[in-house]
Amino acid sequence: MRKYLLVIIVLLSVTSMGIAQCRLSIEAPDSLAYLLTINDRRVNDYPIVSVTFNITTFGKTNLKVDFPNRQALSFTQIITLKKGSNAVYSIERSKGALKLVLSSESLLTIEETATASEEIVDILADSAANPIKHNGCENLADEQLYQDMIVVVDGQHFESKKLSVMSEFASTHCIRTDHLRYMLSKLSQEDNKIALLAVAKEHIYDRDNLPEVSNDFFLARNKAKAIEIISSDR
Repeated sequence: MRKYLLVIIVLLSVTSMGIAQCRLSIEAPDSLAYLLTINDRRVNDYPIVSVTFNITTFGKTNLKVDFPNRQALSFTQIITLKKGSNAVYSIERSKGALKLVLSSESLLTIEETATASEEIVDILADSAANPIKHNGCENLADEQLYQDMIVVVDGQHFESKKLSVMSEFASTHCIRTDHLRYMLSKLSQEDNKIALLAVAKEHIYDRDNLPEVSNDFFLARNKAKAIEIISSDR
């Protein structure tokens, strides 16, 4: 499975200065996509295998790691974040169970801290300006049904079969843009991504966010084709 990297800047608590106190990265094997909750606040809404974010708190921090595809492996762990640190944790198996293991730790530079503060402000502003709203298909697909489909996709060895499974789901269910982007990340060939986008286009719950999908294409001709598909009949 191609590693799907999602970098998120998250504001977990607010200080008077609004300056990030530390940076945390969590990485997992490709087969262990996870949902992360920190101090009872959900970080991501769909499974990822790598995340990096800045937070304005430090000290003891409660992390809950959920594996939608393998619930029995989910776990909760308390870690201690040092003020001004850049900590990288990996999800590893220890004594028969998964846990967060500190891989590296360094000091945040003044430049990184200042940049983090600006990024937090920008992300919050974007979220407020572009909330997920319903302006597309009806009856959003059940999340568990979607996760079950992803499990089937991950079990396929050939990309053509992955495309077939996801195309069938996208053509018969109403999905969000973030659902589609995660599905696209399962494909390595951009022609196949174009094919999936074409099938899914009329079955998107938040159509205003669909243009974001063009960012998932590298080649200029494919990006242009994606924009054409997204823009047609809008």
